[in-house]
Amino acid sequence: MNMYLFAFVSLLTFLNACRDKSAAPPTEQEIARTKKELVEENKRNHQVEIAAIKAFIDTSNWPMQETRTGLHYWIYEHGQGEQAKKDDRVMITYTISLLDGTICYKTDAENAKEIHIGHGNIETGLHEALQLMHSGDRARFIFPSHLAFGLTGDSQKIPQRATLVYDIQLLKILK
Repeated sequence: MNMYLFAFVSLLTFLNACRDKSAAPPTEQEIARTKKELVEENKRNHQVEIAAIKAFIDTSNWPMQETRTGLHYWIYEHGQGEQAKKDDRVMITYTISLLDGTICYKTDAENAKEIHIGHGNIETGLHEALQLMHSGDRARFIFPSHLAFGLTGDSQKIPQRATLVYDIQLLKILK
């Protein structure tokens, strides 16, 4: 819902900046109509994204499961360590790509990344994904845009409304 509110406020800000200052402000009916149109557009975009994810999974032939939030996952290599949980600090390697296979970011053991689960300014989906893993696991995740970088992308390599594929190895849980 925050995505809808952001889009609505952005549109109103844009319209306000572009309008003739002597013109009357939008009426409550105009605001309600604009909000309804934005909600409907976001619903359509979400349905298109869901269809693209399902087609990608079918084409890839990955035996994925889905969480209530829409995160798809497949743990394809099971480690023997403990399960990660909120507030843990973990070391991971990852490859982040778009559905078309374009690699956006990649790490390896030499430049592994430390993540504090449930804290920090990282994708919501990453916090959720890591809590599905045990130390030593390797897994693939598909983050719908609302669990990744949302409407804006990351302004570098990840476009707006991008669905992301993560391949993650949880190297260790730090104590």
